[in-house]
Amino acid sequence: MHDVHEGELMFEREPIVGNITTQIAKIIGMRVVSGEFAPGDALPVESELCSAYGVSRTTLREAIKQLAGKRLIAVSPKIGTRVLPFSDWNLLDRDVLAWRLNAQFDSKIVEDIFEMRICFEPRASFLAARHGKEESFQIIERRYLELSAARSQAAPHGAADIRAAADANLEFHLAIITASQNGMFITIGNAIKAALRVSSEMMQRQAAQPSEDLELHDAVRRHIVAREAEAASAAMTRLLESSRDRILRYTIAP
Repeated sequence: MHDVHEGELMFEREPIVGNITTQIAKIIGMRVVSGEFAPGDALPVESELCSAYGVSRTTLREAIKQLAGKRLIAVSPKIGTRVLPFSDWNLLDRDVLAWRLNAQFDSKIVEDIFEMRICFEPRASFLAARHGKEESFQIIERRYLELSAARSQAAPHGAADIRAAADANLEFHLAIITASQNGMFITIGNAIKAALRVSSEMMQRQAAQPSEDLELHDAVRRHIVAREAEAASAAMTRLLESSRDRILRYTIAP
């Protein structure tokens, strides 16, 4: 069993926000995904955690419930609270993704996200160009204009501006997935929205050449609305590969 020590906040690279339950869940969650609490390990007993974080048992139990919902830990009256195997973790959960990246900006995590996206987003672009309706194209056009505007606002790289640009980028990609009219792709898009959002935020933080990035997005938009399916697919592949390669330069080996 691990002891609670005063260094737990060393795992926090971003300010902790939200209510106290969310804050405690984040602190413990970061310790889990960073490997301090390894799969199979028991968390410190409830009284130790309450004392270490200065919270009530009710607050701690709610935080533990949040982590159990993300499949990071399991609670049992017989064995206590233990970290689940990595294969059980909900890796698409937005918090789990963000915590893993904050704990260690791992190239494997980035590669996994983009491999998943490259598997279906180019095909979604192909289908959007082939089967998309005019109203869907109008939405894609509007999302691109919003992205362009947000990127120009994000030039100073303020946290709020970067988040706004990331949200605009997310909506652009979701509009394309929706335009594909493939129900399975739309379901997948909604299921992996957290991964799309996290990768969008990473991309905006590392947007050293905003004009080049916008040109790649514009190529996707242009080919879709022109109903050039093969070209749209190829343009989306180039966009995702460029985004992945740019972010990987800032990662560390797993």
